[in-house]
Amino acid sequence: MMKRRNYLSADYKLKIGGNIRKWRNLKGIKQKELAAILELSEAAISNMENNITDISLSQLEDISVSLDISVEQLFSDPQENMPPYMLPGTTQKQQHPVFEKELLNAVITSMQKKDEQLQAIMQNVLHTMTALMGTGNR
Repeated sequence: MMKRRNYLSADYKLKIGGNIRKWRNLKGIKQKELAAILELSEAAISNMENNITDISLSQLEDISVSLDISVEQLFSDPQENMPPYMLPGTTQKQQHPVFEKELLNAVITSMQKKDEQLQAIMQNVLHTMTALMGTGNR
């Protein structure tokens, strides 16, 4: 019984680490960002994704919250749910587009995060330019 449990744990562990990486990439989050959110080192995230370190249930819960997905989704490969035309080597003409609500939400969320980052950068540029113009007038 114990051997079977260890075998199953190893099997799930292999899939979860890769799935975490795929979900993180799909959400447009870098390892460094996820590490900061989870208050772990970048190396710890890398070790989880490469199945070097075991992942606790509480870590799975934290990761799922950070990626805005359910814990159950970490057990599935997000690419398995992708519409066929989005897979490498196919075009929309080759496959009928079937949109997955979850995938679309992930793309929208990723785009919103990128938009927020660009807005913050623009605010910083404007602030710097305003400050430089203020010091040049003195």
